[in-house]
Amino acid sequence: MRNLFKSQYGLVFFAALCLAGVLYLGQIWAGINHLMTVFSPILLGGAMAFVFNVPMRNIENFLQKRKLFKGLERTLAILLVLICFSLIVAGTLAIVIPTLSTAVASLSKTINQFLPQFNQWLAKMGIFKAAQLNKLTTQLNQSGMVNKGVQLLASLTGNIGSVFGNFFTVIMAVFIMFSMLGSKEFLMETTTRIMRICLPDKLTDYLRYAGSVAVDTYNNFLMGQIMEAFIVGLLVFLSYSLTGLPYAAMIGVLAGILSFIPYIGPFTACGLGAIFIFTQSPVKALISILVFQLIQLVEGNLIYPRVVGSSVGLPVLFTLSAALIGGNLFGLVGMIFFTPLFAVIYRLTKEFVKSREAKEGTGAEVISKKE
Repeated sequence: MRNLFKSQYGLVFFAALCLAGVLYLGQIWAGINHLMTVFSPILLGGAMAFVFNVPMRNIENFLQKRKLFKGLERTLAILLVLICFSLIVAGTLAIVIPTLSTAVASLSKTINQFLPQFNQWLAKMGIFKAAQLNKLTTQLNQSGMVNKGVQLLASLTGNIGSVFGNFFTVIMAVFIMFSMLGSKEFLMETTTRIMRICLPDKLTDYLRYAGSVAVDTYNNFLMGQIMEAFIVGLLVFLSYSLTGLPYAAMIGVLAGILSFIPYIGPFTACGLGAIFIFTQSPVKALISILVFQLIQLVEGNLIYPRVVGSSVGLPVLFTLSAALIGGNLFGLVGMIFFTPLFAVIYRLTKEFVKSREAKEGTGAEVISKKE
């Protein structure tokens, strides 16, 4: 009787929490946003530490194996990673922002010049009548779709610069990152001891295993994608330069950055590059699409299988879902880092299902018998 009372009391308490969550969803979400703003330096520093730990660990292992700078391996590894990251960010901003501003400024002018010529060509081909074309052009201008598209591209420049807009938050996050990377063993040991006290041993062991899976997945994903991004960006820059296409450096940088987003990234880079080159020449824009597709053919058949391989191990449907959900929540950063996050969830779920199937004697064996 007492156990029944406790279970009913627990259900009532859970139902009350759910009802309060539904009724005060706006206030709860506002409170979460406020807490995230307050703790944003710590959250950003933790995320940076998690990401930078991947190359730092490889550099540290390299220095330890070569027995170079004994006792200073971690400090040098952190400094090298930070210097490389700063140089990459500075170089990217120096290449992309001025060229992107110039391209966006000339895009609206180019479209206004090209539309009348395109209308005349359609009229000569007999696809549309002149009156229909004039009506369509008027509706297009009244809708403001062209101006909205140009404003959307122009906002890319502002978004790139706004990433580093909050100077204080970034500086504090960098110091927190240094602290976390320098004392990661202590943090891991302390966290494990707290979990041993507060949680059951099985749950603690599983959380430790899930953490190791996350670290290994991000390690494989980030290192493979960094190498692939460098190779793809270099191939795009060299190919566009050799074929005389404009904006080779900027499109190479964009192709390298967007290659972190599986499937969607290459198409986005190709489309953006064609739009920017269109401001110089429509014919060159078509050529750029052909050149980019050839690069993608080489990358998909030679580079990606050798460099990245099956490091993520995520089906196409889940990969696209991860990119879309991450993009809606956190923009470009979410699109990049939600793919390995989904890979971790997918692997843990698959292992859980297999273990339950093995215990209950169901799954593949049952399916094969039915077949």
